[in-house]
Amino acid sequence: MTLLQALGAFRLYGADVLLLALGITLLVSLLKRTIMKRCPRKVFVLLPFALGVLFYAVYRAVMTLSPAPFLQDILFTLEGGFGCGCASTLYYVAYEQFVRGKGLSPLYPLLEGLVPDGNREAAAEALYEAYLPEPAESAAERLKDVLRTFADPPLGEEELALYAKLLAAVCASLKRA
Repeated sequence: MTLLQALGAFRLYGADVLLLALGITLLVSLLKRTIMKRCPRKVFVLLPFALGVLFYAVYRAVMTLSPAPFLQDILFTLEGGFGCGCASTLYYVAYEQFVRGKGLSPLYPLLEGLVPDGNREAAAEALYEAYLPEPAESAAERLKDVLRTFADPPLGEEELALYAKLLAAVCASLKRA
């Protein structure tokens, strides 16, 4: 998705939906980093839509000063809430593609589940730096040492060897490119 496609999608929604979606995006990001840190990733796919319906219903109830959004106008409320969820997801995708994704090491995604979020970027850089010195044959051992430092929970020797071999292959292809 290009930036223009994302901006075109935002044109479909009203200002109220876009502002609610921005709040939902920020709330989901906060929840993801704090109290819902251990939740499965699938939860965060559906959470913006659930929060979108809830926030939009409350917003409409406050704006109309009636319970109609919860009782009579339920389809309108669901439509607006779904729009909030969609716009929130688009905000997140735009952020990931155009802001956060720049400058990250190609090894970064490979370390998900191995290294905690706060240390992942530093680990990716350290791994690539450990790979660079010659000889390339001993690169796997250097990578294992770095993995021992950053991996949480700690890995067994067999797992370390497998991950080091995988990372060495990826680093080799990056070095050639």
